[in-house]
Amino acid sequence: MRLRIDTSEVKFRVAGTAKPKKDHRDKTGNTQARTLDGAPVWVVRLTAIEADRETAETIWVEVAGDEPKLTLDDLAQVTGLTFAPWVNRQNKIVRSFRADAITADGQSARRAA
Repeated sequence: MRLRIDTSEVKFRVAGTAKPKKDHRDKTGNTQARTLDGAPVWVVRLTAIEADRETAETIWVEVAGDEPKLTLDDLAQVTGLTFAPWVNRQNKIVRSFRADAITADGQSARRAA
């Protein structure tokens, strides 16, 4: 089950630029993961900042499609963030975050202008 996260009160800072997600089925580790429709999957390291609670946490977010063009330490806009925990082979819960899109903050406003 995927749980949608309300990000209206959260700021995201880019903590690492987009990297190709490795396809776990490829034993060489040289193949990028793809969605069922063939879109490449990227992993972006973000710092989620909740100002009202005075907390910050680093998360890794998967996003499919074109490579997100982000600059280290800039703010980012995250659209459609979901959380889907799962249990790995060591019987540990793994946190999995996915987003519909990750863009540089303000990029949407520039497109509309």
